[in-house]
Amino acid sequence: MSSTFTLYLKRKGGSQDSAQKAVTLLKTYLPEVIKKATGFSAADAVLVDENASPALLETDVIVYMVRDVSKSVIAKKGGSTAMAEANGNILGLTDLNLKICEVYFDRMYDGSPKELSGACYHEAAHILSNMDNSLHKDQNGFLKDSPDYNGSPTDKNNEFVGKHLGRKLSMNAGL
Repeated sequence: MSSTFTLYLKRKGGSQDSAQKAVTLLKTYLPEVIKKATGFSAADAVLVDENASPALLETDVIVYMVRDVSKSVIAKKGGSTAMAEANGNILGLTDLNLKICEVYFDRMYDGSPKELSGACYHEAAHILSNMDNSLHKDQNGFLKDSPDYNGSPTDKNNEFVGKHLGRKLSMNAGL
């Protein structure tokens, strides 16, 4: 099987310009992930508007970009955002049971596309690996606890994400 992995960023709030630039950055990160994956020949990142619901393959990931924690998709679907409410430095959350990843635009420094793309990469790694904060153990770069997104994902980050590509997720694009 040779297919394309797609990481969708669904904008439900925050800057369109920052989101588009973040997708452009994600497009530069993903080819390195594909080099570490089996069963995938290509990767793409796609910006989705709030009113659109792309047809996701069961291996695709969608990360919701919301204005702030009060607009959480996770909370709207009955999940907890207590961790993000308690710590203003958390840029995003993933609920593994609900299969929802989200990032909070108001927490990006000056609408930084670098932080936004890094937070999307980080939350996608959580959902792909089906790991909670235990994912951070022995990680560096974008996947460590309290990451700095001013660089690019490390080789170790790309290897970790690549290892988990192909896991069937069945995420919902219509939230």
